[in-house]
Amino acid sequence: MARFQSGQPNGVAVQELEVLVRTAVFKSANLMVGWLLQNAADQIDAAYQPKPGQHSKGRASTRIDGMFGSFPLERDYYYHEGKKQGHYPADAALGLESAHTPALARLMCLEGADESSYQKAEQHLAETGGIHVCGRQIQRMVQRVGAAAQQWQEREAKPGGTTAPIMYVSADGTGVPMRKEELARRAGKQPDGSAKTRLAYLGCVFTQHKTDEPGPPGP
Repeated sequence: MARFQSGQPNGVAVQELEVLVRTAVFKSANLMVGWLLQNAADQIDAAYQPKPGQHSKGRASTRIDGMFGSFPLERDYYYHEGKKQGHYPADAALGLESAHTPALARLMCLEGADESSYQKAEQHLAETGGIHVCGRQIQRMVQRVGAAAQQWQEREAKPGGTTAPIMYVSADGTGVPMRKEELARRAGKQPDGSAKTRLAYLGCVFTQHKTDEPGPPGP
């Protein structure tokens, strides 16, 4: 701050100033998020009822990466000997994804899907948001979340009818951003004739139920 005030104001100095201010703000925000999540983890662990076969192995500490930096988090660990599976109740309740907060995991997936490479996704996160995550981390996150999302999309619909007397069907075509290899040999509307998205059709069915409840009284 003192260097900016004592120097000659110019574009470079202003750019450096804003980056420094963002770093300072992120430090305070990171401390607050870490404190809030630790309190939440303590409450979750205190209220957790182990399932049959689960045995407490005490507390374990790890570092969580968030939008504003990383912070330590202590939470209880349970292990099921029969299933050979471990479980952190607080991690599941807080929506942590491979030691990343939900907000950061979402940003990593968005950038990984939008950019042509994970290296560019890393650079874009650092430049626009001051978030430093390496490209390999972004790749692993996309593969982890993407596999589960694909299984959910490919699930079979449960057969059965509906009692709804009225149904609405809505459909729309939209361009979905794709990675470079998925757009090979596809024509598009960019200046060089290439495509940035692929057409996908999205649909949804809405149901409407009638009720016998009277409407609001008149004037």
